[in-house]
Amino acid sequence: MEKSTSATNTIILKQREPKGEQRLMRNNDTPIYTLETVHSLDWKLFRWLASLQKVENFIYLFIVIWNSILLRNNPQILQEFIDDTNNMVESVKELATLKALHTAQSNVYISNLIEYKNSRCDDNRVLKKRLADNAWAELEDNKLKYSHSFEEQLLHLTSDQKMFLRQTIYHRMNSFRVTATKIQNAWKKEVGNLQEQIKSLKEENSQQQAALGNVINVSWDDDDSNSTARLISDIEELQDMLTDFTMVQGSEFIVNKDSATNLLKNYNCQTKYPTQTHLQNARSENIDPIESDIVNTTESLIRYTELFRKKRKGNDDITKITPIKIRQHVYSALGCRGFSDDENPLIKRTANKLLDEMNQFRQVLDKETNDELIDLALNITREIINIFCFRLKTQASELQHKFFQAGQAIDVRHMQGSFGREEAKKLEVEICGFPCIGVFDNDQKVFTKAQVIARQKRSNSVDSIVNTMKSM
Repeated sequence: MEKSTSATNTIILKQREPKGEQRLMRNNDTPIYTLETVHSLDWKLFRWLASLQKVENFIYLFIVIWNSILLRNNPQILQEFIDDTNNMVESVKELATLKALHTAQSNVYISNLIEYKNSRCDDNRVLKKRLADNAWAELEDNKLKYSHSFEEQLLHLTSDQKMFLRQTIYHRMNSFRVTATKIQNAWKKEVGNLQEQIKSLKEENSQQQAALGNVINVSWDDDDSNSTARLISDIEELQDMLTDFTMVQGSEFIVNKDSATNLLKNYNCQTKYPTQTHLQNARSENIDPIESDIVNTTESLIRYTELFRKKRKGNDDITKITPIKIRQHVYSALGCRGFSDDENPLIKRTANKLLDEMNQFRQVLDKETNDELIDLALNITREIINIFCFRLKTQASELQHKFFQAGQAIDVRHMQGSFGREEAKKLEVEICGFPCIGVFDNDQKVFTKAQVIARQKRSNSVDSIVNTMKSM
């Protein structure tokens, strides 16, 4: 059994609303919540229970329900409590493993459950009350009204009724796990398909290299940072970093609802950040211009070698591949060392802008979390510049990225999300959170699909309007 520790050292506890500030009885002196007759307020309670969708709600319900059950002098009930708590902890761990829960969130929930279990087993009534009050406060934050009346009603339930509530919570947690497992299996299937695409792309790349000739040929090994597999892996890692950075749920955050609502109403992907401007104008900003000079010189050299190939007669392979090799070699070097200085003004300025924009929509309550987000913003900025400005140009065919607008039909060739192939036919883009990366000419090749949130198709969607105009 885990040793009990001070809750204040591991958990930030909330204060429950005082009992005296709540109207506990109806006008006819009957309880606010009762199961004897169905009152309109009882119905609201049932609707609230049915509407719960977050794992945390069922964890705190688990605590308050068990808090209404006596454990002393009843070894069988005590063992059931220990087993139930251990099962809840394992469920939370599994959801974290399946990436249905953020690691920091799961650690908080596990700490709450273990602390509560130990407080009951050690008969630490003070800690038990504090943890139970914290659970009630969390439920109140999730729109539970008259929690004290609900607590009194729980005390009057029979053992069978309490058992039914415990089983309901267990079944809901299990449904979370089943859903998360299905999503994970779908993701694994997608990864399998992606690996096949990587294999195909590598074979095609090899064929292109062979066709261009082996003279000073660049052929990236699998372990090289510019190989197809490594590039795709790093893009997916960047997606995970962005997911962590944009987290707004949990006790460490408060969501700015007005700003978030306005964002969703006027959503449009912002892709024009100052990187390219900095690369072109670094010298005028009195900043070390070496990356800028390399990029400008390279682009000029590529342009002149292509012009040279078109204007000067000849029938050799080396002239054909020279612009490609210049691009691959130079941008590979930039991908290895470009903007590696932690104090680089572009990195710091862009990271600060990224933080400022996110902080319009959330308030970070925890200092440690805020410090982690600052470091994460710097890492994300470096990775975005490294991948989108440099490494996409190291492949035999230069890669592009493409965002999708809200209202465009879901295209499973270029997009992925929480939908199947058949379901996708009825859906359209709600938000595109990460672009599709690939070659978008006549011979299209997708390296990584766009990350999108989908919605049911609307009659005024982008594609519907385009199709209507075409038919006119």
